[in-house]
Amino acid sequence: MVESSRVLIMSSFRTVLTRATSNWRLVAVAALVTVLEGGFRITLVDFLDLYFGDLWLAAAVLLWPPIVAVFGLAAVSSTARTAIAGEETRAKEDVAGSGWDGNLAGRLAALAAIATVGHWVALALGNVLFLVVDTPIRFVLYWAGYGDLLTFAVVTFGPFAGIGIGALVVWILPGIAVAEIGRGVGVTDAFRTVIAAPRSSPRSLATATAWTLAFVGGSAGAFVATDRVVRWFEDATLTVGPVDAAIVPIALGISILVAAGAVWLAGALGLALDRFADSRPPSRSSGRDTAPRSVPIARLAIAVLLVTSLVVAAGAIRANEIRPVDTEPEPLPNDPDELYATAHDNTDRSNHAFRWLNASAPDEEVVYEFRIDRENRHVSTSLDGYDTYHTNAVFHVGQPAPLPGYAMMTEEDRLPKLGEPSPDAENWTVVAEDGDEITLELTDPDDVYFAQHEDELDERFDDPVIHESWARVTIDTERKTLSHGELRMNVSDRGSTDEAYDAHLAYEYEIGADVERPEELGPPTIGERFWQLFAY
Repeated sequence: MVESSRVLIMSSFRTVLTRATSNWRLVAVAALVTVLEGGFRITLVDFLDLYFGDLWLAAAVLLWPPIVAVFGLAAVSSTARTAIAGEETRAKEDVAGSGWDGNLAGRLAALAAIATVGHWVALALGNVLFLVVDTPIRFVLYWAGYGDLLTFAVVTFGPFAGIGIGALVVWILPGIAVAEIGRGVGVTDAFRTVIAAPRSSPRSLATATAWTLAFVGGSAGAFVATDRVVRWFEDATLTVGPVDAAIVPIALGISILVAAGAVWLAGALGLALDRFADSRPPSRSSGRDTAPRSVPIARLAIAVLLVTSLVVAAGAIRANEIRPVDTEPEPLPNDPDELYATAHDNTDRSNHAFRWLNASAPDEEVVYEFRIDRENRHVSTSLDGYDTYHTNAVFHVGQPAPLPGYAMMTEEDRLPKLGEPSPDAENWTVVAEDGDEITLELTDPDDVYFAQHEDELDERFDDPVIHESWARVTIDTERKTLSHGELRMNVSDRGSTDEAYDAHLAYEYEIGADVERPEELGPPTIGERFWQLFAY
């Protein structure tokens, strides 16, 4: 009877989704669950914002179990079952009619356990999925030369988003138990259904996974679109009466996310009840013949061994910084401007040290030193005895903090190479060629000032008087990198000495320099170990 009823129950997920979303009670509860879960996490962030940083907030949002969703969806499981099956096709022995009758307290306790323990297990397995899926993706990005896409925000918050997505996918299995318990199935039978699902309904699990990923992709698209529209409204300073017009796309974006969440939850619940209800295996035989169970156990062991191997390999790759790093220099062109820009880029992509020297001092004392190890992602700086040290697991400025400091310090607008002439400087001329060295020079005051400040001379001085102006840089043609240079500029406003500008600096590069960990940091902390694994 049960099998014939299952044949009659919808075979198309589109039909299941249509029937599930056509039930106003189910959709209303799903929308309410979306609002309450999202609202609670926003409230949690707002409350903890005074006491924790952004990373702790992300962790708190991720760790909090979806209690409202579990109890809310369990409460309408019987309604969902009726909606997708239809009263005329439901089997007489279907327990959905019993609803919440029976041991209510026992079922509430089981749902609470799923909401908490199940969520933390889902997060643990979400970690596994994140490491296995994210590692090859990032490896390919590094190999293809798109490592710049992995900005500080992506490196820092990407793991939380990735683990959260992985946990949503894993929640498909606990969600089956929630649906079964909610419609009146015993706790033991519900968990037997969950255990049987991967073997008995792999295609249905794949459908549920695709449905979840579609929701994630749609939500991400809605978030990005809303963010861009809000930024456009803010830049345009539009208003609707006394209200900032940016509230319009925000409200629209929230409405879209709530609607998407309601459809996703309703569809997921309907799918669980349609594809997995009554799919638990028969009761264990009293006989002693265990041979039929040996194959599934062997397959399970192989699957566990394979997943474990993938996780260990991914962890080793990430923790040991195994990734393609392009440090091979590009050929030097003949045009002087392109020559300097290429040599600058070759230097920047290599492991090197940059030193800014005080050319006015008799011994050219070091004013500032910047050292970078691209392969191991280490950066250090030193300015007048004030030292910093950064890796992709620690940010050390005065006090060490477990953060992806390297990713922060090497973003294009933050790279702290003080005093270095800009790679966008133009109008260089070749003034000397000696063996494996070429010397370039700038003499025009506007070009020299732009090389140092990336700004126009006329922007600072109303009527500049140039007393001295030149810049020279030497390129190592064998390494195809910058070697050393010097810049001199003395300018003032006509008739005034208050706005005088006098700069005389020298700089040099050391290719292949190492970056050593400061002794005061001691061994890596737990926080550093975390980022060594996740900030890949």
